[in-house]
Amino acid sequence: MDQTDVYRQLSAKLMMENSEILPRIWAMICSEEEARIVNSLPSTVSDLAKAFSKHEQEMQEIMDGLFHKGVVFESVKHGKTYYRMPRHIVQFHDAAILWPEAPPGFLELWVDFMDNEYPKLIELVTQLKLPAFMRVIPINETIDSKSRVLVQEDAAELVRNARNLAVTTCVCRKSMKRCDAPLEVCLQLNKGADYAIKRGTGRKIDVDEALEILRISEEAGLVHTTDNRAGNVNVICNCCTCCCEILRHAKQINTKDILAPSRYQAQVNVEDCTGCTICVDYCPMNAIAMNEDENIAEINADLCIGCGLCASNCPVEAIELSETRPEDFIPVSNRI
Repeated sequence: MDQTDVYRQLSAKLMMENSEILPRIWAMICSEEEARIVNSLPSTVSDLAKAFSKHEQEMQEIMDGLFHKGVVFESVKHGKTYYRMPRHIVQFHDAAILWPEAPPGFLELWVDFMDNEYPKLIELVTQLKLPAFMRVIPINETIDSKSRVLVQEDAAELVRNARNLAVTTCVCRKSMKRCDAPLEVCLQLNKGADYAIKRGTGRKIDVDEALEILRISEEAGLVHTTDNRAGNVNVICNCCTCCCEILRHAKQINTKDILAPSRYQAQVNVEDCTGCTICVDYCPMNAIAMNEDENIAEINADLCIGCGLCASNCPVEAIELSETRPEDFIPVSNRI
């Protein structure tokens, strides 16, 4: 097998068969033999050792190294540990960027990929009407008291109900470096926390610190997002519009469906609005404009993602989130 073939095969498994950059990223992480091992997954160490004519201890050391680099993941079935490659490009990106010993140029190559090739994939997601990768979690305190708030859309409750918590560096801002928003604010919950702690890329935290991270993120104008599915949540990202692999593309018409809005939309109480324009500055989607004739804020419902940043920062509390979508808007599961 030609050395470049296996790296292209790995890229193809992540829906990037035509990528010129992703094979180079794979080559920076994996030797050719390691790449062939990853390409043969899922499998156990025992089966891999037989397939590649190695002792189990040697193969375990190889898998431990690949796990540390962020290119293989563990799952336990029927008492056996299986290894698999990343399920999708977002998981590969997020895990690999936290590789502590990454060589010079590694992050820059990822930035090149995310700026120039990744958008083609999420354009395809939009065209095929596939489920959004992530969804917005609203700031709970800004929701109309008449609305029903589900557990899976209340960030504080998700944190309180998690069996394990960790925090990691935001991989998007770590690589892109396009703003000065807080870095250590990516919350890992449940299985996500287990993985980050075992790999050494996350720091175990308690509920109080996680709640404080949510508060700091809201003050910094960051949007809470999570996996677009109901049920067991494994991550709460706190995203900016200049670096985020999801949120920044949600502002573009041909890629906006990569992010699902919350079930809520911002509503302005025109009697209370003073026309201060603070909400215009805070809105991450440019969904708020001033009605110059009446000097009040107006919400573009087609652009609003229901994050609540406008409401939480309104000095006169003239904005709140109202429930506009049914509970089943949040899918039980999706393809990622």
